[in-house]
Amino acid sequence: MRIIIDTEQSVLEVAGSGTTAQYPLFSPEAFGIVSRQWIVLGWNLGHWQTLSWMGRQFLQLPDDMLRLAELFWTLRPDVIVETGVYDGGSTLFFASLCRLHGPGRVISIEREFRPGVQEAVRQNAGDTVILIEGDSASPETALQVQRNIHPGERVCVFLDSDHSAQHVAAELSHLSPLVSEGCYLVVADSICPDLARTPNGESAWSWDHAGAAVNAFLASHPEFTRERPTPLFSGLADFTELSYFPGTWLRRH
Repeated sequence: MRIIIDTEQSVLEVAGSGTTAQYPLFSPEAFGIVSRQWIVLGWNLGHWQTLSWMGRQFLQLPDDMLRLAELFWTLRPDVIVETGVYDGGSTLFFASLCRLHGPGRVISIEREFRPGVQEAVRQNAGDTVILIEGDSASPETALQVQRNIHPGERVCVFLDSDHSAQHVAAELSHLSPLVSEGCYLVVADSICPDLARTPNGESAWSWDHAGAAVNAFLASHPEFTRERPTPLFSGLADFTELSYFPGTWLRRH
């Protein structure tokens, strides 16, 4: 595919597979095409690695984190279950949201905590966060999480650990039953197929990715539907493409 941006004529041209299409440069269609490429280029250059929360790296796209914040502020879940902690930035971000909207806590799972991460999270979040070291794809870890959830509590789940299809499928199997009706299970980094051919990507991502696990999961779990939350404030275009996981927001009915 070849993309030509003509700022003098205010036109965007896309050519490929023997066809050519033109769009007004300031149209929603042009924005969708350009933003998709921006997402891929930004990922490859490590834009997502440059951000932090409370001094801890959180390895997320700002648009995704603000959309999650909007969702959690609206739903006010009692518990946010997170898999994949790394440096603790996203854990502290979710804990901050819980503190802002009142009672609520985060249960975060990491296979093996890096030095200093647990101490930093506990220092900044206190008892708002429960840290569990273990395999987020194992039934034993899911049982440990369940023991920290009280009857009647509203639960959302955010999966952001190993993004291979097999691992995510196991996480979905064991952790999806924890999600409350009307709440969300969000699977991160389902954009991996678009990154497979980038210099820093991996060719296996074209078929081995979180989105494949989500597709298989939805086929056998009708209680969940693919449903991205509607923004509280709308714009002139659909900004869904500004995401590392635009199509893996799952709502439980």
